Amino acid sequence: MTATFPLRGTAWGPNGCAAADHPLAASAGLAILKAGGSAADAAVAMAAVMVVVQPQFSNVGGDMFALTFTGASGRVEALNSSGPAPFAARADDYRALGGIPSTGPLAVTVPGCVDGWWKLHERHGRLPWAGLFEASIGYAAEGFPASRGLALAVARGRERIYPSAYFKEIFGLVSGEGGQRVVQPDLAATLQAVAGGGADAFYSGPIGGLCREALNGRGASFTPGDWQAPGRWGEALSVEFAGYRVHSQPPPSQGYALLLACRLYEHLLAGDDGKTPEAVLQMRASAAAFTHRSRFAADPDRGQFDAASHLQPSRAGEILAVATGGGGAAPRDGDTTYMLAVDGDGNAVSLIQSIFQPWGSGVMVPGAGIVLNNRMCGFTLERGHPNELEGGRRPNHTLHCYLVTVDPPPLLPLAAKMGEPAHAAALRVVGGTPGADRQVQTNLQLLDRLLRHGEDPQAALDAPRWSIGNPAGDGSAVEVETREPDTLGEAFRTAGHEVRPQGHFGETGKAYVAVTGPAGIGAAADLRGEGQALVY
Repeated sequence: MTATFPLRGTAWGPNGCAAADHPLAASAGLAILKAGGSAADAAVAMAAVMVVVQPQFSNVGGDMFALTFTGASGRVEALNSSGPAPFAARADDYRALGGIPSTGPLAVTVPGCVDGWWKLHERHGRLPWAGLFEASIGYAAEGFPASRGLALAVARGRERIYPSAYFKEIFGLVSGEGGQRVVQPDLAATLQAVAGGGADAFYSGPIGGLCREALNGRGASFTPGDWQAPGRWGEALSVEFAGYRVHSQPPPSQGYALLLACRLYEHLLAGDDGKTPEAVLQMRASAAAFTHRSRFAADPDRGQFDAASHLQPSRAGEILAVATGGGGAAPRDGDTTYMLAVDGDGNAVSLIQSIFQPWGSGVMVPGAGIVLNNRMCGFTLERGHPNELEGGRRPNHTLHCYLVTVDPPPLLPLAAKMGEPAHAAALRVVGGTPGADRQVQTNLQLLDRLLRHGEDPQAALDAPRWSIGNPAGDGSAVEVETREPDTLGEAFRTAGHEVRPQGHFGETGKAYVAVTGPAGIGAAADLRGEGQALVY
């Protein structure tokens, strides 16, 4: 018997799935689903485990965005839970420093993660809130074996985290390939408090006081008035792509940039003679979307940016023309955790959370076990820019994810006249990836493979990917994962781009995807990550 490797394909189950970038988190999500929990319950349980097992990427001190799909109604909603700068923050003070630091207390915005979990459960949860934290509290209090990814990250954390003695106490023995037991008693106590008191326990209780003490004791200016729950529900943005409807989060999330890239890519395809490789057109669409985002996108609470108007099909040519020669904004590196869940009633959650760069600001909160974000880096100090740093403003955010639906057929005139209820939209794909600005690029490539080409989800994840590789250049350099034959690299070389080989698998995200079909749910996990996609 012969086989084509790798043997792993899409996992299919009749009822639903849970996927996350760590097996302990995915297992916790599946257990919640099998206990009768909703997709939202499973997502919260996984998100809580991720702050324990991947603290370098996903922590209580970070932010969270989600999309929800309700099976009964076909409705898609967006949850934005990213926090603002403290009200006392001033751009001139940062200019005097020479820029926005990537570490330290001045790099931190108000964390939104816990409030995002709370609001997600409040609207779509089914099981009791406290029970969703049993797995995460257990792993924090009793310990878990460090993964290889955590072991690699600890080496960087030793140089980044303050106070270093506190960090060493928890992670000091983690090294090599991992496998050492990691116990986080202070984080366990924080999660226990959140389980008992909800979001208020983080924002109004002693935990918030410990966070502000750690920040303000080193020069920050957070007040209790700053430290407020920032989560809010809103309408998701969407565009038609390949006969489907792709949904993502509105600003300050860069979900709008993904949707714009989809729109621009289809425009380029329609105007091409078929001789330009699709990957090159994807790259051009992504670069133009980044250029547009870097010029206009900002916190809609503090400006006039109307993302939906920029996604109109009639504007695609104009946006591409303005971006020609600009090459796109510089992709920023960072890392994140993404997870998804689909339950037996057809409800789905696509959730992403992060402290931005590995180990975030490097500020660890003694007594709480929390690592705080460095999302102030999402601002610019350019005077008059819509995204200029300002107290109380939310910075532009790399985090986003997506859901894909099929619009229901319109009612026939007679059916409408007879009062027949309209059909609900149908869910087709749930997905997302870590990777800062590489998220848009990876998500576009996967959506193209899944929707335009109808590829198997696992095959779509395993295929070689590209990303804009020159952080300060004109977009001509492209990082490409090389395979044999190097078809993808050759496509970019033929189009005149410098190709920077990244090996078999490069830094192009750790994506997870679920699709719906007549027989059930198919889920796939990226080989570039350390997680799993589990079905039931």
